[in-house]
Amino acid sequence: MNIRIYQVNMSRDVNNVGFASYENLEKWQGTSAIDSSIYDKVFSGEVKCKTLEDVYVKFNQHHPRGYKARSLSKSDIVEIIGKDGTSEFHYCDSFGFKKVDFEPEKAKLSERYLDLSKGEKIKVLFVPVGKYPQEMEIPNTYEAMTELVGGGTEEYMPFENDNAALVCYRHGKTNELPMNRAVYVEPKLTEMDYYDLKREFSKAEDNGKHLVGHIVFTVDTFNEPLSEFERTYAISSDNKAFQSGMGGYSIYGRSLDGADPCLRMDGLMAAERGGKDGWKIEKCYLVEDSKQISDIIHGDFFIANANVEAEKYESLSHEQIVKFRNLFKYPERFTETEHGYTAEKYTPQRAGKER
Repeated sequence: MNIRIYQVNMSRDVNNVGFASYENLEKWQGTSAIDSSIYDKVFSGEVKCKTLEDVYVKFNQHHPRGYKARSLSKSDIVEIIGKDGTSEFHYCDSFGFKKVDFEPEKAKLSERYLDLSKGEKIKVLFVPVGKYPQEMEIPNTYEAMTELVGGGTEEYMPFENDNAALVCYRHGKTNELPMNRAVYVEPKLTEMDYYDLKREFSKAEDNGKHLVGHIVFTVDTFNEPLSEFERTYAISSDNKAFQSGMGGYSIYGRSLDGADPCLRMDGLMAAERGGKDGWKIEKCYLVEDSKQISDIIHGDFFIANANVEAEKYESLSHEQIVKFRNLFKYPERFTETEHGYTAEKYTPQRAGKER
């Protein structure tokens, strides 16, 4: 919810209407009309609230960081700014709120004014139609986000166990914007030891199928402390080590963080040919990707960090950028069938003069 808050400045309140209930305004000042000139603007920004009552609770019990004005009280005005830029003004009354007329241009700026959007930028991953994803910094404002996606925004959070939001134009489907990327059902991860993973790989290759697994190496394998994400390598059953009748024995993998995009691992792993001082395995996962489409995003979109405890979107972490860049790397073409849509990834063509 995008809001602004106005409070009576006591030094200009000649009729003593500060903290008055709405029904007492006429008694104190001779009219029930709001005198906008006695108000100061004290706050502006996006808050994670759905109703005015949520706003009241937040500005009494959980002030945004940096907020220095009074807790929300009687006589305060809350402006709600709609997606289309129009505003409604609500008077904080003894019980609930009353919709009123207010002239914000007559209010002054408080010395304690807090603007959550001022000067703040966040790092997002922008995913345009038909192109590779682009990491970029944008102002953390609704206006900047609408400009990026082409109109009023809508938020999806389809990523399990990840504080990330996919933000797109909310009328992308109804306005028949081009289909961009599919959102798939999250892959199933089955934990198992390395020898069981090898057996699953060999069995799959004997049946003409390819599987993917993740191997997480122990912290003491590396010379510096790395996160689990940085210690995880993806390998495929499509390696000579897991295929019968091959003339050689090799295992190639890649680290999820992109530091090792193609690494020969059989000579490094203690469980293979790396010896007792080789890389030690902490755990393994078989990754079963259903390729089931749960939604299709129309038009350009971006992904931002959406920590539930934060007031606004935040910058993506390095781990998130790597994850979603890989997830949405290639554009997709969609074909409608009697069972729904199918998607085919393709490599975008670069224009000869593109820079």
